[in-house]
Amino acid sequence: MLSEIWHWIVRLSLTQKLITVFVIGITVPIVTISMISYASYSKSIEKNTALYVNQISQKILERVDQYVSDIKRVTGSQIYMQDIQESLANPNKTVEENNRLQNFVKGLNSLKNDTESVYIFDNYGNMYDSTKNDTIRANIRQQAVDLRQQVRNAQGSSIVISTQKLTVGHTDKYYFSIARELKNTNSLEGIGMIIFDSRIQVIADAVRELDEVTKGRTMVLDDQNTVIYDSEQKWISTNVASNELVQKAVGAQGSFKVTIEGKSYLTSYTTSEVTGWKQIVFIPVDHLTEETRVTRDFTMILVLFSITVALVTSAIIAIALTRPLRTLMRTMKQVNKENLDVQIPVKYSDEFGILAKHFNNMIRRINELVEEVYQTQNRKREAELRSLQHQINPHFIYNTLEVIRMTAEVKRDYEISEMTYNLGELLRYGILRGTDQVTIHKELDHLEKYVALQNFRFSKDIQLELNISEGHLSYPVIKLLFQPIVENAILHGFEMKEEDCRITISSYTDKQAIYFTVRDNGCGMEESQLKIIRNAMLGLQQENRSNIGIANVNERIILQYGVPFGLQVNSEIGGGTTVSIVLPVLEAWKESA
Repeated sequence: MLSEIWHWIVRLSLTQKLITVFVIGITVPIVTISMISYASYSKSIEKNTALYVNQISQKILERVDQYVSDIKRVTGSQIYMQDIQESLANPNKTVEENNRLQNFVKGLNSLKNDTESVYIFDNYGNMYDSTKNDTIRANIRQQAVDLRQQVRNAQGSSIVISTQKLTVGHTDKYYFSIARELKNTNSLEGIGMIIFDSRIQVIADAVRELDEVTKGRTMVLDDQNTVIYDSEQKWISTNVASNELVQKAVGAQGSFKVTIEGKSYLTSYTTSEVTGWKQIVFIPVDHLTEETRVTRDFTMILVLFSITVALVTSAIIAIALTRPLRTLMRTMKQVNKENLDVQIPVKYSDEFGILAKHFNNMIRRINELVEEVYQTQNRKREAELRSLQHQINPHFIYNTLEVIRMTAEVKRDYEISEMTYNLGELLRYGILRGTDQVTIHKELDHLEKYVALQNFRFSKDIQLELNISEGHLSYPVIKLLFQPIVENAILHGFEMKEEDCRITISSYTDKQAIYFTVRDNGCGMEESQLKIIRNAMLGLQQENRSNIGIANVNERIILQYGVPFGLQVNSEIGGGTTVSIVLPVLEAWKESA
């Protein structure tokens, strides 16, 4: 998978790669930061909400605690009036005492709006009650019997009895009770029991505001994990001690997440220090994160907008950055089509500008080299043309010379025969086609025949001394390498000299070149004449009869081997002339030598 992605990236153009890098470089940080910010914001909302709910729950419990405490105080204060105690303790109560107790109970029931009913029982089976709906619990006497032992065990303290259901007509009402044993203030003996029934509405009114804010559900559990209040009225009076949710609510307060019927809730709980009741609030996470979802959606829109801007900006930047490179590519394609009349306008001083400048220099140099090659080929064609001009019917010349030689042989004129033979060999050697290079050995053999003819011509005894090492005789050179140089020595160096005319040819080698020197002991040249020859060799001066041979040899060497190979001419008056021929050491010859 990674290799496929890499191959896909490699195949992209530079512009596409830059756009990809820019988009990834901008998008990944934005998306990452947005996701982290959203997660952090959501956690912060949950944390702050849990803290807020705990604070509100604490205040709600304080209100409930205050109500319960008020009821407990009522059960422990008013009942200890002397006349009430005496009437309650009297087993044979008068009508007046019964009325006093009944009126007392009614007075207690009117103290709190949320009390449903008040019951007082003496130790003789008498009950005094007051209900706001004129409905007495049907099983109150039996419940009173069951509560007797519980209130006695409380040692005069009040006990809270969990929520019960009371049906009034067709309406179900829920209430919780507070009971206390009544004792004689002097003897501390039990003289009866009082029960307050309070409507559960006192708790509902307290938590309603919280449920409206959280859009959730609130339950209140007693210290035995029996549900006292449930805002959905599903679990009222149900013991939920074994419920996994309740088991998580460890400690006095805290919060945790829970899933109920596939829906996620943030659960916050607080415990009352007075009653030991635990209030559990279920807050739907959907409602909790509603604001964060708006923030998330806004963030996503912002991210998409940022990515779009990044894509457009990246494309503009990438296209702008690669424009000089595309210009270079188009120009190179033109060069590839052999169009060398192109130049890249240098508009920048950065790397692209430097590259364009060097490219222009390269094209300029290529044009110069092409022009040089063109001129060289022209000169070569001109040289070949001049050579062809001398190739006038070679077979006719050979046959004619051979007739002359045979005639001389018949007449026993051996000098003419030898001269004719040498001349024929010279002509055959010079105009032989298909052979551009010969060995030094053949070149020297040709040179000896040439010198012999010149001796006949000028009636001189020109000595040709050869100091060539054996290994150099096989070196391949262009034809007629030595003849123009020797001819120049005979015609100009020995022009005023009749005897002791000597031409010496020697050779030596270094690491990079092989040198052949042609030295004569003629009259030499003045500096001005030497300068003319050197300028002619460089092409700075027009060739003349005295230097055309040397200039031609030098040009042919340069054409064949290139610079810095060629001729070097040195001369001085009375000291003769030395021409050095500098040739490259050829690898093929070096291996065979």
